[in-house]
Amino acid sequence: MNNDRMGRRSGRAGAGSHGGWAPNLTPRVALRIATLGGIVVTMLALLLVRLWFLQIIGGEAYTARAEGNHLRTVVIEAPRGNILDRNGQVLVANRPGKNIVATPSELPKKIRERVLGRLAKRLGTVNGRRISRADLLETVERAEQQGQPTAVLVENVPTPVMLYMAERWRDFPGVRLENTWVRTYPQGTLAAHVLGYTGKISAEQLKDYRARGYRGDEVVGIGGLEQQYEEYLRGTPGRVTYEVDASGEPRAQSNLPSVLPRQGNDVVTSIDMRVQRALEATLAKNAQEQGSGKAAGAAIDPRTGEVLAIASYPTFNPQVFVDRRPAQLRRLDNPRQPLFNRATLGTYPAGSTFKAITASAALRTGLITPYKQLDSPSDIELYGQTFRNYRRMSHGMISLPTALEVSSDTFFYQLGKEFFERPDSPLQTEARRFGFGKPTGIDLPSENTGVVPDPAWKKQAFKGPNFSDLDRSWLGGDTIQLSVGQGYFTTTPLQLAASYVPLANGGTWMTPSLGKDLVEPSGRVIRHLSQGRPTRNLEISEENLTGIREGLWLAANGGEGTSAAVFSGMPEQAKVAGKTGTAEKFGEPDHSWFVGYAPADNPQIVVAVIIENGGTGGSAAAPAVCSTIAAALKVDPDSCGSGGTVAH
Repeated sequence: MNNDRMGRRSGRAGAGSHGGWAPNLTPRVALRIATLGGIVVTMLALLLVRLWFLQIIGGEAYTARAEGNHLRTVVIEAPRGNILDRNGQVLVANRPGKNIVATPSELPKKIRERVLGRLAKRLGTVNGRRISRADLLETVERAEQQGQPTAVLVENVPTPVMLYMAERWRDFPGVRLENTWVRTYPQGTLAAHVLGYTGKISAEQLKDYRARGYRGDEVVGIGGLEQQYEEYLRGTPGRVTYEVDASGEPRAQSNLPSVLPRQGNDVVTSIDMRVQRALEATLAKNAQEQGSGKAAGAAIDPRTGEVLAIASYPTFNPQVFVDRRPAQLRRLDNPRQPLFNRATLGTYPAGSTFKAITASAALRTGLITPYKQLDSPSDIELYGQTFRNYRRMSHGMISLPTALEVSSDTFFYQLGKEFFERPDSPLQTEARRFGFGKPTGIDLPSENTGVVPDPAWKKQAFKGPNFSDLDRSWLGGDTIQLSVGQGYFTTTPLQLAASYVPLANGGTWMTPSLGKDLVEPSGRVIRHLSQGRPTRNLEISEENLTGIREGLWLAANGGEGTSAAVFSGMPEQAKVAGKTGTAEKFGEPDHSWFVGYAPADNPQIVVAVIIENGGTGGSAAAPAVCSTIAAALKVDPDSCGSGGTVAH
């Protein structure tokens, strides 16, 4: 039976079988085999095409990507240029420092919270700031959203933190120490409002800076000369590329090309540190002793328009914005506004300092001649209103020089009446000719224009249902008030100083300038920044100029001069000519003004000072101007008197 089964099994193998059992090759089986073979061939063909594409077509791109996996490029920050005074003394410089930075692309979100949380815990408090995981995460995510290559987590880290991070960097993947340059201010608070400070590009500024070629994570100038001359100070960053191993550690041998950074150019300013220091010291002293603790001033060389000193009080130390200590930053946020530059942005009535411009307008239009006499009574009635002289003093018949000496209000009120009755607003025209009502053009990022009021201005200023047609009408009293620098007229201390430059130099108005020279790191001067700034000849006749100058001389030196108690003791080589001003502001004590120039016969400096709420011009502002001029002309400051309470 077993033999039969074996015989039957062998019979099913078919007569043609010689090597054992095999299936019958039916058409259906053949089709299946052919289909399977086709699929295999197709897959092999696709694989070959893909390999060809990867190696031939996309080879270069993938090679570059592979290289990128073991090459790292780091931007090397360039040091900013220095800022110097006119004598080469350093106002702003740099020192090397370290930042803790994160690279968002090397810090995947799956480990980001853990790494940054561990970093925050290890750092604790740095530079007075508590480091939190939430803050670090926000910084990294903001940089990622803005497309910035790196995010600075902690700036200017102290040495202990730097040493810790250098030793434990493997604990914080995607985070590293990065070299940086830190701004230093060796003179402390000196010229802080002029210099400005530096900081990171804000989200609002990002688009603008990127259009100018910035990556977006740089430190840039904020305010002052740092911002004004950013394009010259910023320098050119470098780049270094190095090999890293699988853990991201640089290889010992990494001989790859690099681009060295180039330091920014130095800006030499027109500031004279000695004069700047004297101006700031006297502003602080007089503002604290006689005013509200707020003051400002500017000193200009009338021969060139260069600003020798410009200051605002209270002030601040720009180093605060480098250290970023929260407690120090909070102290800047107070009602006295230490960050506010009163010299260029503060606007005030000019008071009697404006009488020199009123005199020029009256002489130019022929209302008076230098020695034509007008009465200076204690009171005068004009347009049905009584206008009083200061402290109701009467001076009798006087000419223009004497009117400036004693600062007669009623003398100038009469000129105001004559101006009002003319259709062409000659007083406002003269004020604008002397630079009021518009920016001076100084090389700083911003300044206020002040106001030269006229009928069109008043109509615009008092439009709307809250005001009547009478409110919007220009009245005789408006011009009368303008004639003594009151009413709606306002000016900045810088504008007032610039307005006296033509009186000092013979009639040429000059654009004030702070930048003097641009110097390469090699020391080569590549540009004179102060050259080419606009000037204009005011065409003041010699006779008219002499009359005004005589009045300003008498105001500071005459027997009845409003500031003679301050300036009469100055030596011959430093005699001052100038004008006091007591500016009234409704609801506040009077502001104290003085503006003048010296030496009177060959002016080298013009100085304007305001002491807010300091009283009469002779009591607070005049002594401050005298101290500044004494420093500039190198005379004994004890030559200055202490002023008095009568002068206005």
